[in-house]
Amino acid sequence: MEIQKRGRFAITLITHAFTALARSEKEAFGAADHPVLVVQHPIGTVKLEEVTKRADAAFDQLVNILLAPAAARAKVA
Repeated sequence: MEIQKRGRFAITLITHAFTALARSEKEAFGAADHPVLVVQHPIGTVKLEEVTKRADAAFDQLVNILLAPAAARAKVA
């Protein structure tokens, strides 16, 4: 969020288990428009093949955020 406050575009990547925390952090840091990309939880304990599937599933969401950041921000966390 600090990077975005300094004028650079940034995205935070989280798993769905941290959605509520992301919302509260965005509020606390005054960064309501900061985009958050949410993927399935967990990541650390799954095999590489599963992580790859999850990354593929999140790709369209990432593209939407990158191509239309203002519209995508309203849809995430």
